[in-house]
Amino acid sequence: MSQANDSFKFTEETTQQVKTKLTPIQVWKVLSVEDNLDYQNALVASLEALILPNRTRLQVLTANSAFEACKVLNAQKDIGLILLDVVMEEDDAGLRLVNTIRKEQGNAQVRIVLLTGQPGFAPEKEVMSALDIDEYWNKADITPEKLHSIVSSNIRTWNYIAALNEAKQGLQIVLDAARSINSRYDLPSFTRAVLNEIGRIINVKECGIVCMGDCTLPFEQAQILSATGCFAHLEGLPLVDQQLSIMHADIRAVLEKKQNVITPTQSFFYFETKNINEKCYLVVVNSEQPLTSAHINLLKVFCENIGSGFTNIALLNRVTELAYTHSELNIPNRNWLSKEIHNMSRQEWRQTRLLMLEVKFFDEMKFTFGYEFIQGVLAHIYKNLRQILPSGSRVTLSGHKQFSILLDKEFKLSPELIDKLTINEIKVDGVAHTSLFSLLDMQLDTINQNSATKIVSMAESALKEATLKNVSYVQYSQEKTDTISRRYSLMTELRQSIREGKLNVMLQPKVSLSTGDVVGFEALARWQRDDGSFVPPDEFIAIAETSGLIISLDCLIFEKTMQALQRLLELGYTLPVAFNASSFDLLHPDYFTYVSGCIKKYGLSPALLELEVTETQAITDYERIRHSLQRFAALGIKISLDDFGTGHSSLAHISNITAHCIKIDRSFVSQLETDKNSQHVINMILNLGKKFNFTIVAEGIETDYQKQWLTKMGCDVGQGYLFAKPMFTDELIEWLSANNTI
Repeated sequence: MSQANDSFKFTEETTQQVKTKLTPIQVWKVLSVEDNLDYQNALVASLEALILPNRTRLQVLTANSAFEACKVLNAQKDIGLILLDVVMEEDDAGLRLVNTIRKEQGNAQVRIVLLTGQPGFAPEKEVMSALDIDEYWNKADITPEKLHSIVSSNIRTWNYIAALNEAKQGLQIVLDAARSINSRYDLPSFTRAVLNEIGRIINVKECGIVCMGDCTLPFEQAQILSATGCFAHLEGLPLVDQQLSIMHADIRAVLEKKQNVITPTQSFFYFETKNINEKCYLVVVNSEQPLTSAHINLLKVFCENIGSGFTNIALLNRVTELAYTHSELNIPNRNWLSKEIHNMSRQEWRQTRLLMLEVKFFDEMKFTFGYEFIQGVLAHIYKNLRQILPSGSRVTLSGHKQFSILLDKEFKLSPELIDKLTINEIKVDGVAHTSLFSLLDMQLDTINQNSATKIVSMAESALKEATLKNVSYVQYSQEKTDTISRRYSLMTELRQSIREGKLNVMLQPKVSLSTGDVVGFEALARWQRDDGSFVPPDEFIAIAETSGLIISLDCLIFEKTMQALQRLLELGYTLPVAFNASSFDLLHPDYFTYVSGCIKKYGLSPALLELEVTETQAITDYERIRHSLQRFAALGIKISLDDFGTGHSSLAHISNITAHCIKIDRSFVSQLETDKNSQHVINMILNLGKKFNFTIVAEGIETDYQKQWLTKMGCDVGQGYLFAKPMFTDELIEWLSANNTI
């Protein structure tokens, strides 16, 4: 246990305290319920003649019917014993009263002794087993000695039960109090809860203070954190205030001893978190009456929770400091920004705008000038932003090169201020430096109450897009929110559809331009929802790539392709099928294993497959991509470069890359009739293909002119709507049958 908890010691009560605290008089309450007044008077006289223990007084209450007894029991909650006649206004009135006391009034503590003058009417064995009573006596057997024994034993038993229940209730109060204080995570609310709960435990009015000081500083430095009751007006004042002068000697003694001290009317509790933040705390509570031993015991238990609470808050503040500020620059960080947004009320949300700035060429500066210089730049930028923005603006370093500011929505960003925010002149170590920024302006009410983390991510995404487009200032719009929300919703739906295998393939025929024969197919991923609508491929494939779903998607589509190819082979159509693979697939170590395993699973020849990869993907990370393509080629799968001419071709790479086919991109084919440059590019690709012995496929052929021109120039294969659209397998089989293709 920490040193703080070691100090939770209660000093022994002084001799003066013991002398001034006398044992209170104990009252034994007995209720006689009897309709025979003569017998009841005799019983009361016998009770009053009993010899009682020292400082004990007997109070006898009477009732002459079950109804009167209920009224007395409702008014007197501390009756310890009931002497109950069985037969009163009705033969079973006493028996029914027992059930009323136990079940309806819920009084399980009071001792009930049945007295009867007619034992045959209510046999003892049956009554004792059927009713919750403690004793059963024949009135004729009750002597003064027997009455003394009955009263003494039952009252003592009731006292034990009452004490246990009181202790149980006291512990429940402590537990409730502990829950109350432990739900507070800041010092002001925690300390105020401590004062309130101590007052509840010892049953005194709110009247106390909590002060905080530095363990390394003198008593005069302590400040009052919280105050209630008669001390409420002292909150925020120094502990040495003259209004507390009468307690200064006691307070100094407690702080010096670092122990809890109980006096007859004042309680002093000392706590410290020295090992965490060099803080100490003093709780002072006034009580109108001297505390009982039960109160002191409860306070001992509760003080353990108070000490743990101070320690937890100190630790939480330390963790918060580390979690919400940049460790070196002491600037609020991304976590702090997210917390601020998360804690906003709906009204604050509508009144707040978020500015986000990204330092341009940051990584280049870091590489050129070093880490220390960059830290200085960030510190100066933070200082400048605080100066040029209105007071109350919350400036954070939300990324390693990114600042975010929360400010009032009504604040106008003038062109002059935008210039200052996007071009920042600073001095680092006496050297002038100009920092350039991309600036995003987002009003939070354009966002549909998304999570704070998602808002920051959406802002970063929009800012990154602006930076890539070399735009200095961009305003975030509702349209942008709708687009991002749609993409996010679509991503969730896509993940579920892939998991359930709902995506499928369409096959588009490839045709020999010289003969018109079908020479193969390309497998294209298609996503058809349950309502029959289609999601455009360019939309869901882009989402799959950015969300990390592309490999799962491509594996699903490859298996669907194998199923389609198997059906075609069963019908006698021995034609190759091309499938698309992304760079994510080719660079993943398990993709080749999956494809080869799938081929074995369906028992198909790899020669009937053609892997299509875009030119840009093939050239990016060339060495690793080439190695992957070589593995597929070694398996017997042909390799095709898709969208050729649109990427960053390198003749050195083209001459060495593992490929059997080049596909001319549709953007060139579609402009053949109107754009001479497209004709020149296609001619160049055709000559290149012939030079390196590639098969040339032109995609996107839609007119007879395009077909004739490509055929004349020596293109081998065509693909496009002029020949056939992409079709699901059943529709394709019908089309092949109608065109007599085998």
